[in-house]
Amino acid sequence: MVGFSRSEGMKPVNADWHLFRANARRTANSKEEFAEADQVKYDLDTAQITGEDNPRNFTYDRPVDILNENGTDVRDLEDR
Repeated sequence: MVGFSRSEGMKPVNADWHLFRANARRTANSKEEFAEADQVKYDLDTAQITGEDNPRNFTYDRPVDILNENGTDVRDLEDR
């Protein structure tokens, strides 16, 4: 049985780090909304913050239609 080598500098998993990144994906549209210190501390470059997970986003996606369009900005819809 071959084991995996362990690094002497291994750190335990930081739950706060993972929770901050998950919350950032749900509440932000880009990493620029956070302070530079938070961007570095939580490595937000790799957090994939695109706004797709943000429920307050004004744009939603649907299947591509005949005109090859799929995004709709709800602010452009007529008032009822």
